[in-house]
Amino acid sequence: MKTDASLKEEWATTKEELLLRHEAEKGYAKVPVIFYATRPIEKLSFLFDYCFTHGCIDLTHPEEWLKKKLFISTGLQNHLDSTKLMTAAKLSIGKELTWWKKILQDLEELISIDQEILPFLDAPERTLNKMEPDVRKAFEEKLFELIGQPFMKKSPDVLAKEVVNMVFNGLLYNDIPTKNLGFYRKWVDSNIYEDSLRSYISKYKVPNDVNIWDVHPDHCFETVDLLILKKICSSIHDKAFIKEKIEKITIRSNNSKKNKFVPEWWKEVITLLSFDSKAFVSCTDLDKAVDFYTSKFYKVDRAIRNLYMNFLNDESIIRPLQEYYDGLNGSLLQHWFDLIDGYKPYQQGYLPIIFQHAKPGTAVIVGDGVRYEMASYVAEILNSTKEIEVDEKIILADIPSETEHNMSALYFGNNQVIPIHKDREKKLVEKSGKPITFGNLEHLHYGIKEDFLVLTYKDIDSTGEKLQQGALKLFSEFEKVLIEKIRLLFKMKYEHVYLVTDHGFVLTGILTESDKIPSAVIGKKQVHERFIRTVEKQNNPEWIRFEKQYGEFNYVYVSKNQRPFVSKGVYGFSHGGLTPQEVIIPAFHFSKSKKGIKGLDVLIVNKNDLKDVTGELFGIRVRGFAVVDDLFSSERKVQLLVYSNEIKLSSSQVISIEPNVEKQAEFSFSGNSEVTVVLIDAVTQEQLDSAPVKKSNARDLGGLF
Repeated sequence: MKTDASLKEEWATTKEELLLRHEAEKGYAKVPVIFYATRPIEKLSFLFDYCFTHGCIDLTHPEEWLKKKLFISTGLQNHLDSTKLMTAAKLSIGKELTWWKKILQDLEELISIDQEILPFLDAPERTLNKMEPDVRKAFEEKLFELIGQPFMKKSPDVLAKEVVNMVFNGLLYNDIPTKNLGFYRKWVDSNIYEDSLRSYISKYKVPNDVNIWDVHPDHCFETVDLLILKKICSSIHDKAFIKEKIEKITIRSNNSKKNKFVPEWWKEVITLLSFDSKAFVSCTDLDKAVDFYTSKFYKVDRAIRNLYMNFLNDESIIRPLQEYYDGLNGSLLQHWFDLIDGYKPYQQGYLPIIFQHAKPGTAVIVGDGVRYEMASYVAEILNSTKEIEVDEKIILADIPSETEHNMSALYFGNNQVIPIHKDREKKLVEKSGKPITFGNLEHLHYGIKEDFLVLTYKDIDSTGEKLQQGALKLFSEFEKVLIEKIRLLFKMKYEHVYLVTDHGFVLTGILTESDKIPSAVIGKKQVHERFIRTVEKQNNPEWIRFEKQYGEFNYVYVSKNQRPFVSKGVYGFSHGGLTPQEVIIPAFHFSKSKKGIKGLDVLIVNKNDLKDVTGELFGIRVRGFAVVDDLFSSERKVQLLVYSNEIKLSSSQVISIEPNVEKQAEFSFSGNSEVTVVLIDAVTQEQLDSAPVKKSNARDLGGLF
């Protein structure tokens, strides 16, 4: 409670103190009260005895009081003048006594810009206006000292811009002081102040005379990165130059986790340009060639795909990179096709084999066009937490590697082509002898409890065929879906998850008419982008023949490279050939690497009541069941989710459940006649239980019967 300093007459101050004392004793008798009296002690009336009964601080001469207090608390003499001492007092708010000790011993500067520099650069005027005048002046003096200028009157925005320009110039010319580099790195790492940094970067113009090779590796300028990349691309065949510059780029790329302004594509450039082509000599048979691709070369394929995604519209960058990749890939394909006589696909009947030996709790994701490098990335992310193990098996796809043919091979086999997908599913159930449930991967949700599950994921192939190179930016989203859904399957208590596919795909990049292969064929033919069907046998040493009956056609031919045949339609994304990218496909097996702590069992206990619910509302009762001798079963946080037709309708708050305790949550059908309620662990998101809820057909008569 504070007295009014404007009151001067004795009757007014006496009345005020009487009322303050009355208010304190009536309304705050049981809590601590501080009176801040803005008048000398000898002029106090009703508050006078409080000062000497309960204690007071006399701040009539604050500097003297502070000096004595500091000496008593620290044993150190004060050397600061009155102005600096009071400034220090204001700055000390929120700090511990150790801060005062450092100030009094000159171990720390009175004004340090480290704490306020980022708020100031983010909002210059607002930050300075909230400071006390003397603190603001001291802070501004430090800023002028930082930029090497004498103190003068400048607007906060101008001063902030000059500080930023000094930092940016230091990065560009690689002469930034350690202290400045320190707060710049904090700025780069900050999510709170990221927008202001990006704004400053967008307004900063990189000088034309900058030496791009001397710029500090922690810089934040996309312009510099692109200039370096273009210089590398223009000198891509100069091995000595590339080797030297890759070493510099690697230093920058290694900082990508700490610096969000380091482009991820630098890793791809390094992967591509650092690949050792001498390793091709290890491919002495087809098995070794397959192993070489799945252990080494797939990374190059991933690198060029991501580079296409970033630079397909900038031919000055992507054409040299593509030509370099084509050289590496050409060497791989030369070895591959020299060994192709040993090619034996084993895709026929693969899913029946899985399910013949599968136990309940098995799910299979059947992708359409999941390239090995994509599956490998998915496996890497899932395995990084050490909670999921991956057995990265591969199979060789059948020829021609196109959806209708290869899906038939996966689901049934016997070299039969089954055009309709529903018919393939029926054949799989018949051949495996298991009660398999089929669905779409994207529609997977909590509440599904089938023992055997097959989920199709057609987005990759269908999007690639429709958009061709336009699909490049979507591939990373497809990978995220696979990662998310595999994790969800394990949370839903599936023990084994398989990821298989019909075929991979080839990206042809920038393609001209002269790059395409003429499809000169004797007799009747059916020309596709990557394969040709014929009635008569052909004699072309650059083609590989497979005897495959399909309608009136007897043979399938593929070329000994990744280029497409001259055919109708767009180019860029294709399948059907015999390259490693197309036919070395994943058959990955994911499983739980360790059992988690079991903890408290929590179940839905009124399932019988939910089979026939009258009215629009229904209640879900959950109960905790402790595990004997389990220290971790004392409590569990759970949540209830309500689904209808694969759509989540609602969810409960997080519920804390203890052993032998029952709690209830109420939900609405929201206009549906049937819903599914799922109980999950609120922390791990693991599915604990589920129950169908059906609305009764009988009318609600309000308890009349």
